[in-house]
Amino acid sequence: MALAAITFDHLGTPAQMAALRDVVERHGVTSTFFVTGQRAAEDPKAVQALHDAGHEIGMHGWAHEQWAELDPATERALAARATHAIADATGVAPRGFRAPGGARSDVTAETLAEMGYEFDASLGDGMHTSRLGNGLAQVPFVWPGVDSYWYLRDQPADPARVMNDWLGALHEGIGRDRLFLTICHPEITGIDERRLAALDSVVLGAVTQGVELMTVGAIAARIPA
Repeated sequence: MALAAITFDHLGTPAQMAALRDVVERHGVTSTFFVTGQRAAEDPKAVQALHDAGHEIGMHGWAHEQWAELDPATERALAARATHAIADATGVAPRGFRAPGGARSDVTAETLAEMGYEFDASLGDGMHTSRLGNGLAQVPFVWPGVDSYWYLRDQPADPARVMNDWLGALHEGIGRDRLFLTICHPEITGIDERRLAALDSVVLGAVTQGVELMTVGAIAARIPA
């Protein structure tokens, strides 16, 4: 059976967050929300609400810096600052990270491990889960699984096309026991009823086929050491 997750990056307005949560929660799905430390510090109650609803909270940098471009000292300082802000909001230190911009730096895995993180959800080897050199679990994404890949174009893709592509990737994942993972943003998917409906169809498609949609942390825990 495919390992599958519906994930989200960033915090949006209350209306946007409610719309995204409704898509997964109506189907009994818990998801992983990767938030920046800055937004967690600015709106801790919104982060706490996600945590209290059973969703997993991951770290997404401090202020969405291009992570791979940071020098090691700056990266460690921002990672620590963001980690503390999320822990202050939820009462629990985050255990997962997704690099802003998608790419880690050469020291990210080491930095995360030193801070007690258990998994990285940045770009990796396609849709293949693995362990990084220091043992950190990797649950990667690919750009076609991200809403911005489709909708932030000069001519945004029709949501029906996105739905069909994601359902196709889901079916392929089921057939090959591969990872299926999507990333949506409140400011991109959460502002449009047709985009929300497309995402809902993907969630429903997974649920009706018996695919267990998990948090990224739950997937990471299944990756052999």
